[in-house]
Amino acid sequence: MPRRAIWITLVAGLPLLLAIAAFFLTRDTYQPYGTRLLNIRPVEANQFTLTAHNGSTKSLSDFRGKVVLIFFGFVNCPDVCPTTLLEISKVYKALTPREQERVQVLLISVDPERDTPQLLEKYVTFFGSTFLGLTGTPEQIAEVAKKYGVFYQKSAIKSSTEYNVDHTATVFALDPKGQLRLIYGSGKAAETERVLQDVRWLLRG
Repeated sequence: MPRRAIWITLVAGLPLLLAIAAFFLTRDTYQPYGTRLLNIRPVEANQFTLTAHNGSTKSLSDFRGKVVLIFFGFVNCPDVCPTTLLEISKVYKALTPREQERVQVLLISVDPERDTPQLLEKYVTFFGSTFLGLTGTPEQIAEVAKKYGVFYQKSAIKSSTEYNVDHTATVFALDPKGQLRLIYGSGKAAETERVLQDVRWLLRG
């Protein structure tokens, strides 16, 4: 092929080559540590409205624009809840102050009969001053838990005020658009650096 023809061919194909290069450079190739949902596209997280520990009414949509980490637990939890909240706290504290402004941690009580707003406030703010505890009527909590596939039930019942609550120990991660993107099974949040990178990835999305 004459040199001129080769040059023309290369020039003509340049836009296509640039487009292909741009695609590979801009596409998100990050592989998150948390478990992705099986949906082809991210789905909006199930909405809810509950009472925050400060007495205000909070809806999930109030946190649009932030990465939201949701955990279902309770104040009297002997091990899983404090451990998980401590793990989340380490991730939160590793963020820059500017990043922290765009991250909200929510603890939804699965023990609304005992977890008063006052108890929730003292409990969740121990792990993070901006963390929020959410509660409601038993019916409201049951509805929200069902939406997220969270199981819980009373166990080791000694009296109406002395019992344990067995529950799903999953952390749900939502992106700033309010889409449920990742979940962390029991113990997975302990990998602080990996969860931190996931949160930063969600903040970029």
